[in-house]
Amino acid sequence: MISMDQGWAVIIAAAAAGFFGIAGAFAGFVFARHQPIDQAAVEHDLWLRGQRQTAYIDAFNAIDAAVTELENLRKEWDERFERSMMDGGAESFGPYVRQLLIHSRKIAGNPAERAVLLGPFSLCDALQHFETAYMAMDGYLARQAEDPARERDWTEWDPVWRGVLKAREALFHTAQSVLWEPPGLARGGSVAFRRRRR
Repeated sequence: MISMDQGWAVIIAAAAAGFFGIAGAFAGFVFARHQPIDQAAVEHDLWLRGQRQTAYIDAFNAIDAAVTELENLRKEWDERFERSMMDGGAESFGPYVRQLLIHSRKIAGNPAERAVLLGPFSLCDALQHFETAYMAMDGYLARQAEDPARERDWTEWDPVWRGVLKAREALFHTAQSVLWEPPGLARGGSVAFRRRRR
């Protein structure tokens, strides 16, 4: 016959085993459920990184082409002006420069927009800063093409040009930091229990 103390011991042991069994099953369910979610998040982050890398490279190629076009315009300004004088007179140079500036903006437009769509916000801010510097250079060249030119000695060109180069470098470093960020889980814990900052 079992004593009363032994009976309670058996009941307590059975209750504890039942409780820990249910808790273990629940923990297994929770962790098993979150593993595919975490894996899917990591795979999505890897996919997004690939999309961003392609978009950023395309944007930089387009930006560099647009900047080079304006740099060449500045370097060849006098030659192009003289050619314009021979072809259609001084009044044809302003429209020529405006067309070239519009074309230059179009070169970078779509690739830069795709990079903005893929984000994150830090890259959008850096692109906005670059666009501001680029448009300052664009506006400077447009004013130089007016008759009479804004300034004959181009004293304001160097600060404008350095601003574009500095903004492009900052944009590059921002894109680099975005692409170097590790995917999913390396940023801290289970994705099921954290809010995404993007």
